[in-house]
Amino acid sequence: MARLRFGAFLAPHHPVGEHPMLQFRRDLDLTEHLDKLGYDEFWCGEHHSSGWEMIASPEMFLAARASALGGSCSPRA
Repeated sequence: MARLRFGAFLAPHHPVGEHPMLQFRRDLDLTEHLDKLGYDEFWCGEHHSSGWEMIASPEMFLAARASALGGSCSPRA
């Protein structure tokens, strides 16, 4: 039987008024934690409502995550 795969979706909702860099850092930390837990996939929403939905470009967010891993978004890929 095939192994059950797990993924997570991040709807980038954050408290209004919180510093944007703190929001991004927390979201990047979440992706790292999911990776350590063995999640196979990660998706993030694209939103443009500045203030509480801060990921306007999922590609740039995921590129930042890949950069932290030395170029790969998933060491199990």
